[in-house]
Amino acid sequence: MKLKTSIFMIAVGIAAGAAVAADMPITSEAMPSGITLQPLGRAQGYGPQRWRQVSRAEIVFANEKGLTTYTSDDDQPGKSVCVAECAKTWIPVVPVAKAKPIAGWTIVSHPSGVKQWAHNGKPIYTHKDDKEGGDVMGLGDDPALDRTHGIQGNEGKALKAALPKGWRIHKSHAGGEATNGIAMPVGFNIHEVGDANGVVIVDMHNPEVERTLYYYTGDLAKDKRACGTQSAVCAGFSPVQAPVLAMAVGDWTILDRKDGIRQWAFRGKPLYTYEADRITGDVHGVNVDKKWQLAVVDNYFMPKNVIWRDDFIQGRMLATDKGITLYRRNILSFNPASVQLAHDRPYRPRIGRHIADVACDAVCQKAYKPYLAPKDAQPQGYFGIRMLPDGGKQWTYKDFALYTSVDDKAPGDANGDAVYSLLMSDDPSVDNDVGYPGLYKSGFYWMVATF
Repeated sequence: MKLKTSIFMIAVGIAAGAAVAADMPITSEAMPSGITLQPLGRAQGYGPQRWRQVSRAEIVFANEKGLTTYTSDDDQPGKSVCVAECAKTWIPVVPVAKAKPIAGWTIVSHPSGVKQWAHNGKPIYTHKDDKEGGDVMGLGDDPALDRTHGIQGNEGKALKAALPKGWRIHKSHAGGEATNGIAMPVGFNIHEVGDANGVVIVDMHNPEVERTLYYYTGDLAKDKRACGTQSAVCAGFSPVQAPVLAMAVGDWTILDRKDGIRQWAFRGKPLYTYEADRITGDVHGVNVDKKWQLAVVDNYFMPKNVIWRDDFIQGRMLATDKGITLYRRNILSFNPASVQLAHDRPYRPRIGRHIADVACDAVCQKAYKPYLAPKDAQPQGYFGIRMLPDGGKQWTYKDFALYTSVDDKAPGDANGDAVYSLLMSDDPSVDNDVGYPGLYKSGFYWMVATF
């Protein structure tokens, strides 16, 4: 069997018995409207004074309120058997208004008569005792910081919850391991990559850096700017090499190139790394040419009035559809001596939720304006909705409310970044309550909203 290849490639070498899914797309939508994402454990909000990246190893699908979802082994494909007393504890996840089935998500009928989401044939539920994101069977993350170990945070009670036999947390991915049934060659995996806004194939052969992978959407054989030694389009992209004895695995095949390199391909798409991606999570190759795409397996939701722009230092930053920078306000955990690098401004959703009503009052909103969502907007992926007093809807991202700054006049301005304030009570020895405990003086810190 032969496929069209670039000017560097000739016949495709495929192990016996391997199927090539040349027409099968790499990317699919990860979830429908009303289905959201929440991390478990420390990433929910422990150690807010810590600026370094927080592990988001376990990400769960949640309902529109951010509550953890579950599946039952007893259910049949598309059919729930959780009725009577069972249904009082495990609540069917009902689709929000105008939600439509996509990519493995279907709407089924629960025996009680309500409509219910099913994912890959499994009906999904919430638990009656869960109150906010990160809870598992009513067990959440105790917000009280341990003064001895709080600098690193506590994993929280939720991860220790013992589910009844046959019940499972419905995870998007867990522990860095692919959970969507995709077979992977040694040295590769599927991880959530923040700046990619999705779950991406990564090369893990280098123990220091996980390299995000790319593919070319054009026809390399016919494209006038096809990858050649003088081509700016392909400058910096390197083929992902397969060992001499490597064999095809599932949707993974091997291309024998004219230059002698054996190159990995996924679903018929040759894979590449990009030289400017220096640290785990970098995706700078998306700026080279629109035909270069990340090897995203599950693509997360982006609102129509939110875009991104790339900053080599801070990573991909959120902006309005006019290119105006978006911000979030966090509790003060500012170290003037620190240098903020890409991916080094972690989100802790629990903090965002708890400070939402005090982070930006009427005085604050003279300088920072809530960024509004359309009237018919619904929570989806990491984007949520915060209802404003006047009935309007404000976008949130990973449970932090999004704002624009009145000091930003043109696309690319970021004059509202790195603005911090201490809030002292009438008694100078007592800190104001800012909605969540911290180890430093109470206050808030404005920062650009990154992925």
